[in-house]
Amino acid sequence: MSAIWIATVTIKTARPRDVARFWRELLGYRIAPNHSESVKLVGDDGPTLLIQASDRPIQQGAIHLDLRPEDQSACVRRALKLGATHADIGQSGDEGWVVLADPGGNLFCILQSEDHYKRSLANNPGTPSPID
Repeated sequence: MSAIWIATVTIKTARPRDVARFWRELLGYRIAPNHSESVKLVGDDGPTLLIQASDRPIQQGAIHLDLRPEDQSACVRRALKLGATHADIGQSGDEGWVVLADPGGNLFCILQSEDHYKRSLANNPGTPSPID
């Protein structure tokens, strides 16, 4: 079987310009030519983001992005400055990630750094996956 990878993540929103601006600034992506009215954002690594206008209500929790920066606190501060808001989905605060919503209300998480995550796994390896 040939390799398969995620090429594009589409974010639907009633506020495409605000949401595109937010993700472009947060991730350092750039706007790329596109063959539709959607805004196409590309970076040097990772999938393309396609910001698409939609009048439909957001279905929270169906899918979200997890971002793993080198400095979680700095990334959270930057996201909030760019227009994100804290989102309460019942988390305790001890999870190792911070849940935010972009200006269009789409949820995403800012995870702890890779080094911090590896140290926490060494102390607590977790439980086996239910699909193993």
